[in-house]
Amino acid sequence: MPTTVLKNVIYRFLLPFCAPGCGRNPVSGLTGHELICRSGFEKLIRKHHVLGSATLLSSGNQSTLVFTSSASPQHIARSDSFFRVASITKIATAVLTMRLVDQHLLDLDTPVGTYFESSSVSSLLDGITLRHLLSHTAGLLDPPDLESSLETGRPFTELAETARFCQPGNTFRYSNFGYGLIGCVMEAVLGMPIGEIFRKHLFEPLNMNATLEGCLLPADRIMPVSRIIPYHKGQDLILTTLGSKPLSLPDPLRHYGHTAGSMYTDICSLHSLLRVLITNETHFLSDHALMEMKKKHASYGPISPTLSYGLGLLLINDSLISTSCVYGHQGFAYGCADGAFWENDTGRVLITLNGGCSEARSGRLGLANRDFMHWAFRKELPSW
Repeated sequence: MPTTVLKNVIYRFLLPFCAPGCGRNPVSGLTGHELICRSGFEKLIRKHHVLGSATLLSSGNQSTLVFTSSASPQHIARSDSFFRVASITKIATAVLTMRLVDQHLLDLDTPVGTYFESSSVSSLLDGITLRHLLSHTAGLLDPPDLESSLETGRPFTELAETARFCQPGNTFRYSNFGYGLIGCVMEAVLGMPIGEIFRKHLFEPLNMNATLEGCLLPADRIMPVSRIIPYHKGQDLILTTLGSKPLSLPDPLRHYGHTAGSMYTDICSLHSLLRVLITNETHFLSDHALMEMKKKHASYGPISPTLSYGLGLLLINDSLISTSCVYGHQGFAYGCADGAFWENDTGRVLITLNGGCSEARSGRLGLANRDFMHWAFRKELPSW
């Protein structure tokens, strides 16, 4: 994916010529409130080469679901389609962590090394707390061999020393490795595999159709993902290597990948998760937990001056997108560019999930997500 300014320029130049398209009439289904600015939505689907998507809009007691499809590759989204939502998983991880904090099973400011029996593990994670891990201020990098280490089952103790680059609490550095360690802490404390912990303490209480184990789902209900640049016909991804392995037993030293980005869910279930943070009608979290999640804990800095980070949440203050602070998260993985966001002042919601999309960025924010938020929060939803 494009990660530098120059790579973004090249990527965006190649996009109209090298990426597969979604056709002239991409919308394949719509339920709920009619789209007032439908042409603007379809224009963005074509502009960003979105290959099969589900979009949910909500304002007060009104909502709509919009589905799009593509013919080549054939990606057809339905209401019961499961999407691997990549880093949007971090919202679920943070909500579950705060739920366990409310239940006094975890503590935000206890050094996480104390949750493990081995003193050597405690030493490797010295000074790092769950608050640091949840806010990307643990002083951890993503090791270059992180993905291969997860796939081969290397313990995180072999990566932790080289992953540390500064003292915790001082510097923001987005770290999938750090978020993965939260799952290790949960397994060490609860003595269950991380998939079961999520099911028992998060998915079932919120009636979510979701899992960290993609291998448990019918393959024909998982939205395949295609990277549109470079596009390779017939190489759609349905299950990652990590998602193809069941989590039958706890292994706190090796299960450090799932809580960073391995959740599969449908769009309505993801909306149920967001409602905890928007209305908290069922009091799933305490008021203090919600306040901690939404509070600014770190800033992205000059590269993305409009972005800050709470606990598992992006905080977006961009007047082009909204006059209000927008909360949520985006997810990039293997070609998708997903987003789940809401306006703080109005509670209006935009969720957009897809099977392939432009990965161009504006700073660290996906350009597709930025454009869809502008359309939703500045045009479509205010017109309802």
